[in-house]
Amino acid sequence: MQRRSDLGDNPPEERDGVSMEDTRDARDGEARETKDAKTAMIEVAEKLIGERGLDDVSMRDVATAAGQRNNSAVQYHFGSRDGLIMQVLRRRLVALDASRKERLATADEQGLGADLPTLVWVLFEPIVELLRAQPESTHYARFLQRVGPVMAPGIPEAELRTATDDVVVRLIDVLSHLPRRVAFERIDLATQMFTGALAVYEDRRDARNTVVNTRFEDVVAHLYDMTEAALRAGVGPRERLDSPSSPVADAPGSEVDGH
Repeated sequence: MQRRSDLGDNPPEERDGVSMEDTRDARDGEARETKDAKTAMIEVAEKLIGERGLDDVSMRDVATAAGQRNNSAVQYHFGSRDGLIMQVLRRRLVALDASRKERLATADEQGLGADLPTLVWVLFEPIVELLRAQPESTHYARFLQRVGPVMAPGIPEAELRTATDDVVVRLIDVLSHLPRRVAFERIDLATQMFTGALAVYEDRRDARNTVVNTRFEDVVAHLYDMTEAALRAGVGPRERLDSPSSPVADAPGSEVDGH
């Protein structure tokens, strides 16, 4: 145990001309700088990967574009490029899931918790709203199209039962005209179609391509109509997946609904 005399004449709050308050301010500043650097790299990674693709963006590219002098900044803050990608996905997916949870609760209050158009809206509107709110600064649809199907299952939060899972299970229940496994695959493909089309919209927006409809709200309206139609469609005659011998029809329900 130190005595006062061991610490010198100056109290611990002020020694060598530096107060404890100054020290705390310095630490807070370093923390803010670290947070700002990480945020900048997350935002830059989303943009660059969305524009170029996963294989054409290096950690050095991200660090440089984010204003980091140290080319190893990504590795220092995130461990690896995959660690950085996970942080981009985590930031977006957690927020999107929270939005779906709120929308699903509202749908239940209105008695629409088993309504197909409402559930489709709950599933996709958080992404639409994100792009609507940041029309010139978000590249998320393209980023998600490039890395989401491959990387998203590795996110710890994705292993838990989420609001997104609840919406998917409800959609499967609503699509009672389809075998459950087929309904699940139909929803997965519809999700890829929806986000993929939004990614194309982002590309055309940035390229100032006016050959096709470039009004965001019109694109979204088309996508909602097309998605609902795709989910309502029955199984085609060329391959009856609901036949007793079909491995899809025999897939256990637990693989779909998480139980």
